[in-house]
Amino acid sequence: MKLFIAEKPSVAKDIAKALGGNFQKKDGYLESTDNVVTWCYGHLLKSIEPEAYNPAYAQWKAEDLPLQLYPLRYEPIAGKEAHTQTVIDLINRADVIIHAGDPDDEGQLLVEELLEYTGNSKPVKRLLINDNTDAAVKKALSQLKDNHQFKGIYRKALARAAGDLIYGMSMTRAYTIEGRKKGYRGVLSVGRVQTPILGLIVRRYLANQSHTSSFYYPLIGDFAVNGQTFAANWKVNENAPQDDKKRLTSKSYADALAARLRGKDADIKAAGVQEKENAPPLPFNLVRLQQMMNRQHKMTAARTLEITQQLREKYKAITYNRSDCSYLSDEQFNEAPQVLEALQGIGDFNGLALDQSRKSKAFDSGKVTAHTAIIPTANVPALNALSEHERLVYLAIAQHYLVQFMPNKRYLEASVVVEVEGETFSARATKTMDAGFSAFLKGEASDASDEDMPDSAFGVLQALRTGETGRCDAVTVNEKKTTPPLLFTEATLLAALVRVADFVEDAQIKQLRTNQPTAANR
Repeated sequence: MKLFIAEKPSVAKDIAKALGGNFQKKDGYLESTDNVVTWCYGHLLKSIEPEAYNPAYAQWKAEDLPLQLYPLRYEPIAGKEAHTQTVIDLINRADVIIHAGDPDDEGQLLVEELLEYTGNSKPVKRLLINDNTDAAVKKALSQLKDNHQFKGIYRKALARAAGDLIYGMSMTRAYTIEGRKKGYRGVLSVGRVQTPILGLIVRRYLANQSHTSSFYYPLIGDFAVNGQTFAANWKVNENAPQDDKKRLTSKSYADALAARLRGKDADIKAAGVQEKENAPPLPFNLVRLQQMMNRQHKMTAARTLEITQQLREKYKAITYNRSDCSYLSDEQFNEAPQVLEALQGIGDFNGLALDQSRKSKAFDSGKVTAHTAIIPTANVPALNALSEHERLVYLAIAQHYLVQFMPNKRYLEASVVVEVEGETFSARATKTMDAGFSAFLKGEASDASDEDMPDSAFGVLQALRTGETGRCDAVTVNEKKTTPPLLFTEATLLAALVRVADFVEDAQIKQLRTNQPTAANR
């Protein structure tokens, strides 16, 4: 008998459907003549309590730290005992076991720990399902792999679980013991993920509250060259009084400089026009999707994750949703025509000019990790059957897939560098030649900088030539007030977690560049 162990009941049903045959519903599993499909409800096992490792751990004492809790020992999670025993009995009955946990570290761990718990020595194959449509599951069933290939992923997840347990429990006891010495009677909880996140939030709050406003003074020069007039921003020189963001901090210096430069000759040191283009944004990974949904629709990260789980499991409308990857495989490019045809059945997408032969930078098997980016499947749901939030998330995923088959945005950029009395000013302006994907995908962050000027200035800047001379008609001193660092929103906190190494002060640790949580638990 072949036993398939899925992570959730919904995936088990998909596997049974793809296998075909007359499956009978039993208590905790589905059974046909040759195959049995069961599921885990997430983790079925948990580590036993510290005092079960060592009775002395029942008392919280500093001399026992760090707690010796490895190798991990497990017991069924309360409320899941009966189903856990059902799965164990099925493992003992099976001839071959097919590990069908989700295709990520945690999915590998939660089935593997069951097999370890039972002392299994039977052959184990691995089923990897990234797309829950019937055709995709059937394809995955035809490509079973030896589970030994995934031992590294299992050990990685196991090491993280063991580290979290030992670090979390030991540090929680250490801080709580110290807190009690100072009269604190609660528990001071410490965790590998929660504590750094709390630290980021507290640090940002303290910086916000302790901020002392100061002023800085951007200078804008007005120039006349060959009958053309334009404005340009002054570049702070190394001798000017400035803050850590290279902003001029002295009003008297600014006023004196402005007075000195007015009416002086201006030399065009560099001027030119370049053709540039912006490629479409990559398809979503989970964190970028959560950021966008929070920023645009105020959805929490947990809500977005919940919706993607529904879109994947209930509607089979998207690929694996807990991905931290923004790239797609070459195989997915070959499958694109079927997906595009299905998506164009949606009213908003009907009639879009898509180039199915266009292979964007997103399609790169060499950059695919354990998963690919989150994209639609060919199983397009009826939009009126989705909730408002489900529809918003689904359409965002679909749009970021569709733009992979649209032209780049093409534009001209005119730039100029002006020198007056040894001081440098610069300006640039752009003119869109072909909006490309950006005409369809609204609201994406642009590449604009503080030096950008309206398109109306483009005609002036493009007419300038290197070596021309003119006059600095005026220099305006603007006074601006510094603002405190903004408190985190969910979107900005997620962005901070992706680049958490930026907040590390220890140089050696900073080099590791390791992110804190995984995509699914950020």
